[in-house]
Amino acid sequence: MVRRALERAVLDALADEAPLYVVDLAATIDEHPVTVEHVCDRLHERGAIRSIGCRRYDLTASGRRRLTEVPPARNGADVPTETEGRP
Repeated sequence: MVRRALERAVLDALADEAPLYVVDLAATIDEHPVTVEHVCDRLHERGAIRSIGCRRYDLTASGRRRLTEVPPARNGADVPTETEGRP
């Protein structure tokens, strides 16, 4: 996943079932825990999530607003192929 998509995936996961440990976030979004930890560090610095100890994070009001302001990233599965939609 690209950086913005990873950040969105973390925020979405936390919106669904926060608080979560980094390892649980990683399992939820199918990414390596170290990668997720780096994403969480960036989101924490921006105030979108807060640390509640022991590598466990919760979504902040700023993070919730960010979810409503930024549309979900599109991945390859969302893009129709050339043959889809043809009569």
